[in-house]
Amino acid sequence: MKFTVVTILPELVEPALTAGVVGRAREAGTIAVTTINPRDFTSDRHRTVDDTPYGGGPGMVMKPEPLLAAIAHASTAHRIYLSPAGKPLTQARIRELAQLPHLVLVCGRYEGVDERVIEEAIDEEISIGDYVLSGGELGALVIIDAVSRYVPGVLGESTSVDDESHSASLLEYPQYTRPLKLPSTRDGELVREVPAILTSGNHAAIAAWRREQAIARTAVRRPDLLARFTPTVADRKRMARPVDVGSRTHLALVHHPCVDRTGKVITTALTNFDVHDLARSSMAYGLAGYHVVTPVTSQRDKAAHIASLWMEDASGEHRAQALRLVRAADSVETVIANLTAEHGSAPVVVGTSARADAFSGAIRRTAPELVAEARENPAPLLILLGTGWGLAEHLIPSVTRVLAPIEGAAGWNHLSVRSAGAVILDRLFGRPT
Repeated sequence: MKFTVVTILPELVEPALTAGVVGRAREAGTIAVTTINPRDFTSDRHRTVDDTPYGGGPGMVMKPEPLLAAIAHASTAHRIYLSPAGKPLTQARIRELAQLPHLVLVCGRYEGVDERVIEEAIDEEISIGDYVLSGGELGALVIIDAVSRYVPGVLGESTSVDDESHSASLLEYPQYTRPLKLPSTRDGELVREVPAILTSGNHAAIAAWRREQAIARTAVRRPDLLARFTPTVADRKRMARPVDVGSRTHLALVHHPCVDRTGKVITTALTNFDVHDLARSSMAYGLAGYHVVTPVTSQRDKAAHIASLWMEDASGEHRAQALRLVRAADSVETVIANLTAEHGSAPVVVGTSARADAFSGAIRRTAPELVAEARENPAPLLILLGTGWGLAEHLIPSVTRVLAPIEGAAGWNHLSVRSAGAVILDRLFGRPT
């Protein structure tokens, strides 16, 4: 396998290729890496490779002539330009690139390269992530390292790549080695032990455990990857949960503490619709309970009265089932205490807001990410909906997760709380169409 790196800074590339498996493979001749410097194809005494951009703007742009000459000198093999505007690099693409005999890796600098270089001499643009580096050299090294692992003879054990992270749209299972027990200073534990299954000698059980761990880790850390994963029949059994997330999720409509349009903390008034509509939404998505939170005794009595009217009406059985979910509490803290006693563990409290910067201290989650995380955590979920102009964040320190705001086609996202609640529940627990 041959790699040619086109770069004006070969001194950034060469030192990284002298150690590790790539260094040993290069020394053994299993892979070959050379560099070509566009400065060697300039005609002026300053060896100029950049110029100011047409149309104005900051920075400099790499000139087309020396870069095109360097690429032509390299080869007409598969030519890759490392660019933040390229397609994201994936493990699947790495495997495909490893089937090619020669890759030419073109590294930009400054504000980028003249677009005509890409049009004339580039076969593919690749990005190694959604961030900007000073140049493409680190990206080129990433490709060299990742591709080389698939070249026969580079790794001591050729099957090492089979179970690595991203090998099948899954992250790798956790790994352990000696000692069997490790003293711990975190989480109140005295010692951390290697899972017993790994010392059992039962290789089939170990393989099953590792597969389950890989699926679970991917679900929590990279739900976007899991969405592309095609599970086997055995995988589907592993992914099944005896208690689904919705059945231990509670919704709370908070009337205090909320804020008005000036940011002042207020208590909002309960409406008939608040009780009916969100109770029906909670029922439709299989929730464990719907809580109306207000410190005003008469308002809590009103919620209970509205619910009881339907529960006592034999002709309204379907709505009665929904209204049985309604509970009234004087504070969010009371709801948390009640759920802790009911489920045996404190709930994960999830805030919601129309603002992207709400609950700055909480971990941000999309709906799929929250569900994936909850599948691996047996604690109940408590989702808070604010009234008025939203929840008074500084008075609800128990919020540890916050859902991404609802965004539609327009830039306006000020939905009624009942509509927002229904959308959130559908995103969390609705059946895929």
